[in-house]
Amino acid sequence: MHLSVGDLVRAENLILGVDVERQTLIADLKKLTKRIKSIIFASSQDVIVDGHYASYVTPRNLVSHAFVLRRDPEDLKIKLKEKGFKETKILENVTSELLDVCLINTVKNYGAELVNEIDVSLMTVDGVINEVLTILRGQKKVKVGNVDWLSKLEKDGRLGKLLNQLGKL
Repeated sequence: MHLSVGDLVRAENLILGVDVERQTLIADLKKLTKRIKSIIFASSQDVIVDGHYASYVTPRNLVSHAFVLRRDPEDLKIKLKEKGFKETKILENVTSELLDVCLINTVKNYGAELVNEIDVSLMTVDGVINEVLTILRGQKKVKVGNVDWLSKLEKDGRLGKLLNQLGKL
């Protein structure tokens, strides 16, 4: 069973309010956690919980694996522009990716032993699914620390340009 945190927030009105500046809903994390727990306990199958703050609302004792999907910050910037995101939201998301925010929060909430970090920059959706299944089957070990955008972009001579672009958003 697949459970999107964002969809659940909207569908069940699990909100505290609206962030006008970011043009987004403010999720009620306590209600969301309670709801996710009830869905997991009621389910007869495995539940995949996805979303930026999934690790905040899915209790550690209910998690067997956590996957943090990473994307090259320059590619992420392009994809978010194509989807029509506002410049402030693009800046926030690209900066978060560059600084490992989701990874750090997931490791903090679950411990490194449960976290698998995957660079999906060049992967198709099917490729990502196959990578996750390979890890779940124990055919491949992928853990934390294999993606370092700051070093990679600096080594490739792209970091200064990206930071300059972000400064103009």
